[in-house]
Amino acid sequence: RGDAAPEPRFALVIGIDDYGPDIGRLKNPVNDARLLARTLERVGFKVTLRENVTRRQFRDAAAAFGGSLKAGGPSAVGLFYFAGHGLQVNGRNWLVPKGAVVNSEADVEDETVRADYVLDQMDLARNQLNIVILDACRNNPFQRGRGGAGGLAAVAQAPTGTLIAYATAPGRVARDGNPGENGLYTKHVLEALREPGLAIEDVFKMTRARVAE
Repeated sequence: RGDAAPEPRFALVIGIDDYGPDIGRLKNPVNDARLLARTLERVGFKVTLRENVTRRQFRDAAAAFGGSLKAGGPSAVGLFYFAGHGLQVNGRNWLVPKGAVVNSEADVEDETVRADYVLDQMDLARNQLNIVILDACRNNPFQRGRGGAGGLAAVAQAPTGTLIAYATAPGRVARDGNPGENGLYTKHVLEALREPGLAIEDVFKMTRARVAE
């Protein structure tokens, strides 16, 4: 963009794979988060990387991220990435932190993090563009929760200026434990991010096509 200074870029990257003996361990999320964090740093993002966080730590990181975005001013770009377990209950998406114990639908709100909580923090910053990548469409780890449907729900109304990308279609489930250190979806996101000159919409169009292949 000539001599113009690049817009401030902030990213919060969270990967959770250590879910304890009741749920089990996932193979790819922390590896995915680490590699994405390094890639984003190379393209000018100030990255906060968090691994295997509790609910309190997750929410604190999201709030701090929103504060950084707001301090960056209206031209700032924000990116939130989550890899780990996610579930939907009554049409809302919940991201599962380390240490969550859900014995019934009633426990979900107190034990997990509402995806909208992170969106709200980003929306309050009033910046120009936010990108949300949810690689959290694995199986519902709490089969006893009666209200939990498969995969994640589509966000009915995202905040203005927010692009939301899912690892698979709403209501569908993505696999963990793909060959190699990285999950299928994030592997192709990373490849697309390295392509020079792509608009953000094209990054996710390319990712979708390669995942489908």
